[in-house]
Amino acid sequence: MASKIECDVEETPLGKFLTPPQQGYYIRVPKGLVDVITDTTNISGVDPKGTSTIYRGYTIDDIGEHADFYEAAHLILYGHLPNEGEYKEIKNKIDTYRGQIPEKIFDALKYVPATHPMYYAQVAVSLMGQYYAPEWRFDRDELYDHALRLIAAMPVFFAAGWHLSRDGNLYRPDPSLPHGKDALRMIIGRMPTDTEARAFESTLVLYMDHGFNASTFTVRVVASTLTDIYSAIAAGIGALKGPLHGGANEQAMAMFLDAQAKAKAKGVPLDQYIEEYIKEKLAKKELIMGFGHRVYKVHDPRTDVAGKFVKQLKDGEMWLNVLKKAEEVMKKEKNLPANIDLYTGVLYYQLGIPIPMYTPIFAMGRIVGWSSHYIEQVGEGDTKKNKIMRPTEDYKGPVGLKYVPMSQRK
Repeated sequence: MASKIECDVEETPLGKFLTPPQQGYYIRVPKGLVDVITDTTNISGVDPKGTSTIYRGYTIDDIGEHADFYEAAHLILYGHLPNEGEYKEIKNKIDTYRGQIPEKIFDALKYVPATHPMYYAQVAVSLMGQYYAPEWRFDRDELYDHALRLIAAMPVFFAAGWHLSRDGNLYRPDPSLPHGKDALRMIIGRMPTDTEARAFESTLVLYMDHGFNASTFTVRVVASTLTDIYSAIAAGIGALKGPLHGGANEQAMAMFLDAQAKAKAKGVPLDQYIEEYIKEKLAKKELIMGFGHRVYKVHDPRTDVAGKFVKQLKDGEMWLNVLKKAEEVMKKEKNLPANIDLYTGVLYYQLGIPIPMYTPIFAMGRIVGWSSHYIEQVGEGDTKKNKIMRPTEDYKGPVGLKYVPMSQRK
């Protein structure tokens, strides 16, 4: 049983928290670790005002709008925006590694059933570890090299798995193309325009990291055991696959398509019908996806960036009107702000991306954050800085039971 202990209260920009108690005592925390600070990080987090997420000192919306994939990846991984030489180096490595996927991994993906696309990367990442980390060691330079291989490979795995399991086609990577443009090309099966590629790339940047979210925390927990980065990333993919973490943009777009079909049947434009549609769902106590966020209680600044790109794509004005009207209704009815998933769902639909691929795209961006958190957790190779995560349980089950032979059991 936990002993009661008096703890000092420390004021911080984030609020109040208890200083660590004496050894041998327990701290009971809320289920789901709500409002619990588990560790420090220099990668990303909420600014003291709670209005934006910070990427290594920069606001997420600033980087999302202005930085390309290579710049943002360098920032998240190495802690600063690259100069010309650093930019050329990270671009060259990511593009080169994207074209160096072992052929046997493509062969393996041919046998993955056409179920949830997140399985493709889980299988491929695990196999990748067999090729590049059969005997794992914590060398700082090698850690970053493994991270860049994973970042480069993620869109290749998803695109290959998706097409191989459905039409048997294999869209191989083109290292001569920018990372985001090549990823989109492999997904949609055609060469995207520069406008389309930039819109898609911006969402990869917006999804790169977001504090200790469920999948990132999973990666850090697995990393704390000092296993290899490939095993930790495979676990992160599994966490993102869960509908309470990834998948909100898929459900948000499915909702809009349902509303669009009903609006067409009524003979009214979608932007004029969406208010009625949402109110009907709320009256039935149905969940409206794409709204509310653990961090952003007033406004998700990432939606501002995504909205600018939605406007530039097919039927942009119409879709932006729909999004803004949906926001107005939910703000009035539930006081909930829209989150990034509401906007990326529409943006991916405009690009012609199959809805089941929306969460994999989330992973194509978040792999940068996962890799960075793995490296930070293991102290950039100085494993003495690491501590295995092993919380204490509060067992509530029965005690005192005795084994009885099968013949005496009821």
